[in-house]
Amino acid sequence: MNMMMFIGLFIGLGVGYLILGLIFSRGIKNLQDYFLAGRKLGVCRLTATLIGTQIGGGLVLGTSAESYKYGIYGILYSLGICLGFLLLGCGFAYKLRAFEVATVAEIFEVFYGSKILKKVASLISAISLCGILAAQVLALKSLFCGLGLNSYLIIITWAFLIIYTMIGGLKAVIASDFFQIFVILSVFTGVFLYSFNLNNFSILDFKNIVLDENLFNFSDLKFNAIFATLIVPILFALIEQDLAQKFFAAKTKLVAAISAFMALIVVLLFSFIPVYFGTMAKYSGLNVNSDSSPLVVFISNNFNSFILALVLCAIGAAITSTSTSLLTAISSNLSQDFDFNILKNKLLQSKVITFFVGVIALILGLTSKNIIETLIISYDFMLSALFIPLFFVFFKKSFTKESAILSIIFGSFSFMILKIYPLNFPTEIITLSISLVGYILGSFFKKIK
Repeated sequence: MNMMMFIGLFIGLGVGYLILGLIFSRGIKNLQDYFLAGRKLGVCRLTATLIGTQIGGGLVLGTSAESYKYGIYGILYSLGICLGFLLLGCGFAYKLRAFEVATVAEIFEVFYGSKILKKVASLISAISLCGILAAQVLALKSLFCGLGLNSYLIIITWAFLIIYTMIGGLKAVIASDFFQIFVILSVFTGVFLYSFNLNNFSILDFKNIVLDENLFNFSDLKFNAIFATLIVPILFALIEQDLAQKFFAAKTKLVAAISAFMALIVVLLFSFIPVYFGTMAKYSGLNVNSDSSPLVVFISNNFNSFILALVLCAIGAAITSTSTSLLTAISSNLSQDFDFNILKNKLLQSKVITFFVGVIALILGLTSKNIIETLIISYDFMLSALFIPLFFVFFKKSFTKESAILSIIFGSFSFMILKIYPLNFPTEIITLSISLVGYILGSFFKKIK
């Protein structure tokens, strides 16, 4: 491959994103503009940024890596994301917009009447999202290592990402998402259809390949891993700040619900593409080491340099779109839920926080190993601590602070204990059950006072 072609295209994209950041920074006057785009997102813009949030390094590179090992079961993570969108479209997105808050953690102050709980929830959310952001760095590392490129390029690329997000906030993220989604969908769809026809496959042929027991190690699949990979993204979609932030920014409640359904359709159709490339890498007998991506290896062995460069840029766009969304979400948590008085200018302070969050995620990502595992652990932490008290907000009308406190304590400690002493049973079921017990006990203690 002509590396200069790829590097040139990649740098060009980075400069383009930076220009977008500078353009959209002109209209930012306050934190609502910076983090919620003035609460003026329509269906098209909201749908695009929801798709960009979920089609990232995990769905593209992580799914293809899992499909290389487990065939059709590699789609579990993508399917979990799609089912999460389904629930959001069926009413949860509508209710999120109706809350009229700026962060998920703010729900604890509005409904449970506790500023301290808001800060605790915000910190848990930020830590969890930082782990997911680190997984995007790992995906970028997998991309570059598969090409034998210098690791310094990861740092340079990440620097572009941090700077344009820091400058333009959510408005710049949404503007870039439109372009990135166009690149991702058009490039991957085109290459997928060409490859599928080139191999003279029918749907039945491909079905037989992805289910071939002689080709894939289905026996290595564990129920715990299957459950976590499928169920955790579904539940996490209902409470994660980076998705909720987009619904908070929607023009109306109906816009939020419609956009969730539209994003579901696009992500579901796209999710089969990384499964195809991961499966074909294994079917073709390609040897892929742990630091490389089966998708990249397959493309590099079957297409010319120009197509490979386009695919790599599309992967870079996928990683970037998710990363910028996560970066603004974490910064939103820390800037709006905590009373930092480091700088008098709150907007400038938020930009500084965005910068440091990006740097921390880079360090964490460069030391991580497995994309999907990093994602699931990050999801699990927030789910264990916050899912139960947040879930009840969607349905109940009266709340007690004690319920939320015990639910968070029980869920957090059970998560940590099970990471040290794991059981041969889905961790998520145990931690959520214990968190639910804490919630019920809190309600009981409140009544007997």
